[in-house]
Amino acid sequence: MKREEILTLCHSNPDFIASYIEDFELRCKDLESQNIEFRERIHELESQVKFKDARIEALESQTIEFQARISELESLLNQTIQINKKPPSTGTFIEKKPKTGSSRDGNNKCPGGQKGHPGSTLNKVEDPDEIIFHRLHKCRHSGRNIEESEVIGYKTRQEFNIVVMRNVTEHRAEIKKCPYCNCKNKADFPKSITKPVQYGITVLTIAIYLRNYQLIPYNRIKNLYEDIFGFKISSDTIIKAEKKLYHKLKGVTNHIKKQLIKEDVINGDETGINIGGQREQCHLISTKKYTYYFHHKSRGFKAMNKMGVLPKYRGIIVHDFWKSYFKYKCEHALCNVHIQRELKNIYKIYKQEWAKEMSDLLYEIKEQADCARKLGTKIGEDTIKTFIEKYHLILMKGFEDNPPPEISKDDEAKRGIQAQSKARNLLDRLEKYEKEILRFATDLRVPFSNNQAERDLRMITIQQKISGDFRKTNGADVFCRIRGYISTLIKNKMPVISSLHSAIEDVPPLP
Repeated sequence: MKREEILTLCHSNPDFIASYIEDFELRCKDLESQNIEFRERIHELESQVKFKDARIEALESQTIEFQARISELESLLNQTIQINKKPPSTGTFIEKKPKTGSSRDGNNKCPGGQKGHPGSTLNKVEDPDEIIFHRLHKCRHSGRNIEESEVIGYKTRQEFNIVVMRNVTEHRAEIKKCPYCNCKNKADFPKSITKPVQYGITVLTIAIYLRNYQLIPYNRIKNLYEDIFGFKISSDTIIKAEKKLYHKLKGVTNHIKKQLIKEDVINGDETGINIGGQREQCHLISTKKYTYYFHHKSRGFKAMNKMGVLPKYRGIIVHDFWKSYFKYKCEHALCNVHIQRELKNIYKIYKQEWAKEMSDLLYEIKEQADCARKLGTKIGEDTIKTFIEKYHLILMKGFEDNPPPEISKDDEAKRGIQAQSKARNLLDRLEKYEKEILRFATDLRVPFSNNQAERDLRMITIQQKISGDFRKTNGADVFCRIRGYISTLIKNKMPVISSLHSAIEDVPPLP
């Protein structure tokens, strides 16, 4: 309706205008009430949307947690339960070694000795202990008697054998009466002969050799002596002989420790040993020439201090990331074989390509280091820089694939370190200890792995498998010292039995 028409109606029909305005106001009120209802509905819908968004976020976080748990359970599929006199419910998971998996590269070598191997064939001796003549009686052509004929030569063959026999030596000390003073005199026995009947040094030496080198249990040594030599020897006799040798080798052990302190590179490791049903530790410091075992209840800094080597050492120690080693002022190098195992596991389970690339890079650097070591040179600085750049690029890729975990308000309230994935933990170590990990490339005196220590420490594990627990602490101390001496003798190509024999006689040969 136009303005002029409205004005005409106002003059001609004011009641119509009044009712029209009243209807308009009622209509506005209805619209306002509808508007309020719509706003309330919109607010309600918005709150529902916010609730659903929060629920979606919660479900997404649960999904991430479930995926991590699934990955963890998948990794457990490659593991087995360690049964150590315990029911399966109380067993602990250990890594299951694949039947054909190996970190070594395959080769086409045939089994057995390779070309250039010196071998160990029997050779004839010039002074045989016994000679047996085989005589001719008849000519094999004519059949005539030739017993009286002159011998024109011999064809010789030698047979090596072992003489197993008991040898009993009786010592007789003379007793004489002096014709001048009528006094009786008795000759002196050797210092080693102290009892009316006793075992000789050779008997004890072989028993100690069998127990501490061949790792044969006491009862089996008893059986061996009875079956082969024809007499019995008790376990207590062997244990007493070991204790005496333990005290006589104290000076040799101190000599080995002093030599280890002077070495440029040493290897360190530790393993658990059972003593009287309790789990304790056997620590090791070794090189290609020396071996030092040390038993202690603790695995950490307190035990390493008591060993007496690391507090004074200023060279390079190769180990496997155990934090207690980093408290010492010496230089450190880390075992790359341990890293390779973790990288292989991450690539196999989580399918992360950076892990395979890092593994390949470390082996590539190792080949360069081995080649340079053979040639008596060093890896060029430009080559090392290239390797380090590749190392950093792979680390960046790894961190992109493994971002740090998101910390929620509930996690912020919790104390302690936020849990991370295995891949993230390894990446942090690769970044933090880059210098120690790559030290085998920058210093060719350093080996790629801690294999030397692991080989030496394996003997302690084998002893536990064969003979079981040590009954007392002293037994573990005795075995560690004697075994360390024997290992050092072998590394220096010294005879074991004759050296132990000399040590029992208070003259231990020093390597």
